[in-house]
Amino acid sequence: MKNPSIRSGLNPRARFNTRAFPALLCLVVQIAVWSAAPGTSGLDLTTATLDDINAALDSGALTSSRLVSLYLKRIEAYDKQGPKINCVISINPAAMEQARALDLERSNQGPRSPIHGIPVVLKDLIDVSGMVTTAGFIPFGNPVPERDATIVERIHNAGGIILAKVSTTNWFGNGFDETHPIGESLNPYNTAYSPGASSNGPGAAIAASFAPLAIGTDTSVSVQNPASSTSSAGFVGTYGMVSRAGIVPRGATQDRPGPMGKTVLDITALFSVMAGWDVEDLTTHSALGHHPTSDWTSRIRGASLAGKRLGVLREMIPSGPEFEEGLAVFERALDDLRNAGAHIVDPVLTGNPSLAADTSQPRMRTAEFEKIPFTDAYLARLGPDAPFQTTRQMMEKVGFEKFSQSMVRALELPSPTDSLEYQARYRSRLAHIDLIRETARKFALDAFILPFSASPPPPAETGPKARPRSSRGGGGMWGTPRPGVNSLSSSLGLPACVVPAGYVSENLPIAIQFIGVPHDDLAILAIAHAYETQSRRRVPAPTTPPLAGEEFNP
Repeated sequence: MKNPSIRSGLNPRARFNTRAFPALLCLVVQIAVWSAAPGTSGLDLTTATLDDINAALDSGALTSSRLVSLYLKRIEAYDKQGPKINCVISINPAAMEQARALDLERSNQGPRSPIHGIPVVLKDLIDVSGMVTTAGFIPFGNPVPERDATIVERIHNAGGIILAKVSTTNWFGNGFDETHPIGESLNPYNTAYSPGASSNGPGAAIAASFAPLAIGTDTSVSVQNPASSTSSAGFVGTYGMVSRAGIVPRGATQDRPGPMGKTVLDITALFSVMAGWDVEDLTTHSALGHHPTSDWTSRIRGASLAGKRLGVLREMIPSGPEFEEGLAVFERALDDLRNAGAHIVDPVLTGNPSLAADTSQPRMRTAEFEKIPFTDAYLARLGPDAPFQTTRQMMEKVGFEKFSQSMVRALELPSPTDSLEYQARYRSRLAHIDLIRETARKFALDAFILPFSASPPPPAETGPKARPRSSRGGGGMWGTPRPGVNSLSSSLGLPACVVPAGYVSENLPIAIQFIGVPHDDLAILAIAHAYETQSRRRVPAPTTPPLAGEEFNP
């Protein structure tokens, strides 16, 4: 189903496609670096940060309504046309009206928060009142929630604008087959490659500058993976920092929504709004006393790496020729950290040589035991007009053949109360959280550092570099992340931030990851911000350059 809100008409500057012109890729990247260099006059949306946009809004050089219009033009030019990034499922028809109202409020009363009048895109698992939630699965029935998800309500209260719903992998079915509403999204850094799963839409949208901010959801690295794959900053807070109410779920023990954006400051501003206690999700009780009570960007500006002890968790880092390029980028990131005054503790060892395997999704994932009752609870939140009342009813009416084998098998799994396997996995999770906490204490660490993935994004499922279907990740019951991706933070619910660290061949991004012990969220964001400001490795995506008339002056 194509989005009727996106008009036809190809912008003449939108024809670059890395599938067709791979030889031009390096040149375009270099031009992007020149255009982002200090001293250039004006700003464009491919490089503008939240600070830049707010400065322009405060000075009157820009309005929120014009900002929304500019992002809609980029979506029109680049999503279903030009490079065909293909990540937008639906546009919020009320976005422009909300922007005009927020412009008037800013003029009369000032901004409510740093995201006042700022567009945000959401992975299409997150409910927005009056907008369809597709869950990336046409047979889901396109429910229209009456209530916002808790995090959406918080965004609205802070003056943010939901601009669009963007792609998720098929939440109940198989990949991007015929049951997906729009099909696979492509990576703006090289459209022959994937932008990462399952929050592929938010990752692609940030890289293509379809909005300054996005929210994904993470059960198995699904915020950090697309952020890493699209040279974006991404953050997941300690389990319990952010409510999941009103989000199509996967697993109660691991699910976390998280912000994505161009910079750590940007995602910190959004996280400050998202996080908080919620009566609909009492896991948030575990973080009482740690939730932001003000905008955390004011607390991380000017953060320094001087004297910070950062531990390289070598037990989590793979080896092999396929990882050489990615690990070289990581080693350069370690040099960046040293040059900024950080004390690198290398190696840091927990004493468990199988740490990577023991915390991997196949070994520790609990979601399959939880997904049926957790999804039933979400369906109940939709009310009596929901297309289905239970997950089993949906599967029986739609046909079991439309669903992934992991969904079908989950129907037959015993409840967590009765499953010794589930309980063993859960105890292992708690034991490894304690192990990480004790290791941080033993080495007096401020954070752990890792290459989030030692390998670049995989080829897209379609196109000239497509992998054979049998080799693609994500088809197994527990999920099969691509080689080199570490699941430590997602398996254990630890705060973690990924930041662009550089690029390997074919212009594919690699990220460094900063991980903390539970409730070290603010400290991790500060360290990640300090690294980012010292290294400045991110460059804009070459397939979605600035459009004519897009530049503005703060």
